Amino acid sequence: MSAEAAPAAPPESRHPLVAKILAADAPKPIRLTAARGALPLPAHDLLYIQICLLRDSDPEVAGEARATLDKQTSESLLSLFKDPACDPLVLDHFIRHGRVTGRSLEIAIAHPSTPDPALEHLAMGENAETLSLIVTNEVRVISNPRLLALLRDNPKLSPDNRRRLDELERDYVGRKYEKVREAPAPEPAAAPEPEEPLPEVPPEEDVPLDLPDIESIFEEDLRNTPAFQKIMKLNVSERLNLAMKGSAEERAILIRDTARMVAMQVLKSPKLGEQEVCSFANMRNVSEEVLRTIGSHREWTKKYAVAHALVRNPKTPPGISLPFLARLGTRDLKIIQGDKNVPEILRRQARNIFLARTQPPKKLLGKKSH
Repeated sequence: MSAEAAPAAPPESRHPLVAKILAADAPKPIRLTAARGALPLPAHDLLYIQICLLRDSDPEVAGEARATLDKQTSESLLSLFKDPACDPLVLDHFIRHGRVTGRSLEIAIAHPSTPDPALEHLAMGENAETLSLIVTNEVRVISNPRLLALLRDNPKLSPDNRRRLDELERDYVGRKYEKVREAPAPEPAAAPEPEEPLPEVPPEEDVPLDLPDIESIFEEDLRNTPAFQKIMKLNVSERLNLAMKGSAEERAILIRDTARMVAMQVLKSPKLGEQEVCSFANMRNVSEEVLRTIGSHREWTKKYAVAHALVRNPKTPPGISLPFLARLGTRDLKIIQGDKNVPEILRRQARNIFLARTQPPKKLLGKKSH
């Protein structure tokens, strides 16, 4: 069974596969692959799916979704927050979980789709700069009496911002709102996965589902998308041009193009984002040359999610993925050593590193003194 009490049905602007993946009868392998970010979907759709899957009734699916979301950085979220169509659920999740800082936080606070409860959550915090950013968003403060009261009752609010709130009340609100004597505690963030031995998973569920299998399930939906229909009518020259100038959804299709030069052109696109590269590294139906290029790109592989995806991908040449093993966390190493989809040499090395980290060092036995 998929997510319980999932949010309302996605709007028509979302990719048609989103509703299929979040449907009550969606197969577990589909949900697992989406939770890992291994589907060729736009970044905002993947994040929406993963946030919904945090409430999945299957602990493994929910855990994978949480692990993937936890790898998001403030920098990687910036371009999404700049999009006027950014989903309120995405904004709310990352604001409440403290995953947004700096410029990304500034954009999120000013975003018109940011839900009021998310701003109220921030208004109860102790960061003076964050409080200042909220006060600067005068339209939201004026329209939300509770937000104004929470800001005024926060002892960390600077005198300048407190004076500014008074001016807003005098000039726009027209009256003083009752103070919130005891601000309710913010909604608790989802607890992280405990660091304990992973439960044994049946072999048929432990093996990651190959992307071609997923696409065969939704083949009709994929072929009916406008992007796919458009690309089918293009020649190689036109696809090369689209690889450089097209949308994220079009790049996700072109990266699997049978013409290798088209797929490689996608990796040269100036519009290519970090989340897209991570998605490509997860794909099991791209050419080996694509994975080799990603694995040789120093900036891309600095990101943990990219390195981890390359190691988990059975199509990645072992010479590319082996050096990344030492960077992986203990939990990920435990999974890889039992993943029969990856080459044996990777499983052995993952086991060696895992044991070196988890087994206590052998004590040197000295001679007993008499």
